[in-house]
Amino acid sequence: MKVALVHDDLIQWGGAERVLLALTELFPQAPIFTSLLDKENPMIKQSFHKKTIYTSFLQEIPYVKSLYKSLLPLYPLAFEQFNFSSFDLVISQTTRFAKSILTKPQTMHICYCHTPPRFLWNLSNEKSLTYLQPYFSMLRIYDQISQTRVDHFLAGSFNCQERIRKIYKRDSSVVQPFVDLNRFKSVDSFSGGYFLVISRLNRYKRVDLAIKVANKLGINLKIIGIGPAEGELKKIAGPTVEFLGALSDDLVVENIAGCEGLIISAEEDFGLTSLEAQALGKPVIAYGAGGALETVIDGVTGYLFPLQSEEDLTISLKKLIKFGYNNKQCLKQAERFSKENFLLNFNKNILQFSKKV
Repeated sequence: MKVALVHDDLIQWGGAERVLLALTELFPQAPIFTSLLDKENPMIKQSFHKKTIYTSFLQEIPYVKSLYKSLLPLYPLAFEQFNFSSFDLVISQTTRFAKSILTKPQTMHICYCHTPPRFLWNLSNEKSLTYLQPYFSMLRIYDQISQTRVDHFLAGSFNCQERIRKIYKRDSSVVQPFVDLNRFKSVDSFSGGYFLVISRLNRYKRVDLAIKVANKLGINLKIIGIGPAEGELKKIAGPTVEFLGALSDDLVVENIAGCEGLIISAEEDFGLTSLEAQALGKPVIAYGAGGALETVIDGVTGYLFPLQSEEDLTISLKKLIKFGYNNKQCLKQAERFSKENFLLNFNKNILQFSKKV
């Protein structure tokens, strides 16, 4: 089959981009179609330099790297402009609008969805500005229309599968993402005496909970990430809290290797950082909802707290300090989500869908 891959955008480097790179191993000849490409991002440049990448008209807009979030109204149109008439199979990977592509009846469109758009369906529990509500209502209608263009959905988690069922009224198969175990093979873990948060600093990520508990308990906390809430988070941070900003892959791994545990205060779609911590034998203290229920074994590889409250997070941290965790089970849990298992599962589903044609 002649295959094409579609991705929301190649601006930042994260879990979705690692998945895209893995899909190019399954389909090495497949070109990539995306709305925008940051040609200067070192990880993207290094990972995709041998791949054929087609961008949309958005790429021609001056200063697009700093404006790309403001171009939200144009993304659906950007994906509709791509021509897939020469392809047998198109695989879109998305949290937003990559599934908006138009394909002819003879072309199969499989969407690997990590979540329906969070900002449209209030999946982050963030209130939108009142004046944007009419526009978001229109986008929700468009999102419902565009999902009908998908022949088959693959969900990135059981959490996402439920969202697809509830929002789109569609069935889906689950193919959970992977943790790249090779990144951690030659890394030695150690006790650095601090807890760690790795997160984009948006309000819905609830990093404030981790900061407040660190202040109260007097524990050392390091925070990796940047975002719009950084200023207000720094205002409430005590002397034991350190903001490290955006770090390279190697430095992120080094900080995980030295932490006493990773704290996740938000409901994650899946949460690869949880598995990255466990791949280094580190426990996870996570809000017990969403993807954490699929990656953390409560009381074994970490602790889940039931409510997003300082009290519940404090109780879980104290449990970890008092009762500990199972280091070997952390490693085994991470190994369940290997890239090899991901590729086998993904390919199996593609073959099953192809047989139905």
